[in-house]
Amino acid sequence: MQLVHLSSRRRLLAAGTVLALAAGGTAVALGAGPTQASASHPADPIQAPALPGAPPIGRADRVYTADQTSNTVTVIDPSTRKVLGTIPFGDQRLGGDLGPQYLKDVDVHGLGFSRDGRYLNVVSVTTNTVTVVRTVDNTVMSKTYVGRASHEGFFAPDGKTVWVADRALARVDIVDARHGGIVGHVATGDGPSKVLFSPDGRYAYVNHLRSATIDVVKVSSRKVVRRISGLADVFSSDMALSPDGTELWAAHKKVGKVTVIDLQAGRITSVLKTGPDTNHPAFVTTPRAGFVYLTVGAENTTKIYRRHTGAAPTLVGAVPSSGVEPHGIWPSPDNSTVYVVNEHSDSVDIIDTATRKRTDTLRVGQEGQALVYVAGAVPSGPGTQHLTRQGLDQPVRNADAAVAGPGKVAVTVRAVAGLDMVQLQGSGLTPNTTYTASARHADDLIPLLSFTADATGALPQALAFVKFLGVYDVTSVQVRPAG
Repeated sequence: MQLVHLSSRRRLLAAGTVLALAAGGTAVALGAGPTQASASHPADPIQAPALPGAPPIGRADRVYTADQTSNTVTVIDPSTRKVLGTIPFGDQRLGGDLGPQYLKDVDVHGLGFSRDGRYLNVVSVTTNTVTVVRTVDNTVMSKTYVGRASHEGFFAPDGKTVWVADRALARVDIVDARHGGIVGHVATGDGPSKVLFSPDGRYAYVNHLRSATIDVVKVSSRKVVRRISGLADVFSSDMALSPDGTELWAAHKKVGKVTVIDLQAGRITSVLKTGPDTNHPAFVTTPRAGFVYLTVGAENTTKIYRRHTGAAPTLVGAVPSSGVEPHGIWPSPDNSTVYVVNEHSDSVDIIDTATRKRTDTLRVGQEGQALVYVAGAVPSGPGTQHLTRQGLDQPVRNADAAVAGPGKVAVTVRAVAGLDMVQLQGSGLTPNTTYTASARHADDLIPLLSFTADATGALPQALAFVKFLGVYDVTSVQVRPAG
């Protein structure tokens, strides 16, 4: 790794190079400037997050959501704000998923894309599958089974490989995007969760679920060359990198915080208390200032923070969600629009960054997780080939259960193949206590499922598959300690 004296720091920053301080006060070149077209692909479209100056939203662009319950990716034309259809990767939850054998993918969750916009990578967390899709016609180019509990992955800058975080392990798998198959590994901290690349493609950044660190990986050697420690929590499920490559925001879902990291100095500059179920950050940069839009699931809002040079970010606004549990988020490259998928309402909110108001809501596939905006995805043709209606226009109901004792339990009911999926998510319950959730039918209270709150009193998720819609009212669900 090349070391650069601090006297050279100003010259490097002027050229867009990101620095981090190594031991002994020496600056280490970690990455480089804007996400405009890369040197290796000068004709590539500008992808978000981007600095001001990118082209406006166009007909060649697409927005994608990863729909975990319908096992689909929803395809949206942002120029017309129309849902074009879905790419199916497996059956809806339950149907075909609980049998002893299946060949399809389960729990579509993570998304990434190549810098030229030609390919989308899709990560299915239960079958540990990485699928590469051609964006021009929605066909599968390759499929690879990777390590256990794969989560979020992204294309390397050269477009030839996909780097995928294996949450159950301590490694990142490197997948051959075109032909499939694992072609390498990167040893990381425990429970890597997501991979992002510096704008110049020289470095990758990895956050974790069981380590309060960010690993800095040199792409050419596939080795961790620096570890930034002291994050606000060991659990960081998502993160985002600023368009100039100088700042990283690591979100901590369980504790409702965000760690802000200055990559020039290689140190933590702020820890923000953002709210319960803090999900995904997204950078929006205007000629006037830089901002981060942050989804906060339990508050059903997208918060807006303004970035300040040499000072902590400040909260300057919030956009209420049209639905429940905003999760994945991504801006358009021209910084005019932000797209937010509402996990428990199967919808996408469209936010105008000039007015900071929601201007539209679209119905998408079931239980959206990640969302990405891909510029230049369909440079020619309709881009609607091989799309289906799987998971679209399905009923979904949300309510808060009546809880006996402390705590809150949110209920989501969706129609799936053959039965309905009843999903519970709770907080503030009595730790290590078993509860029974029931619904009222006529004069009877019918048990649906039992669950046990964890040592912190949280319930990340509990599922039951029953005939619910048309039989019970979602507002009738009650939760009581068992026994």
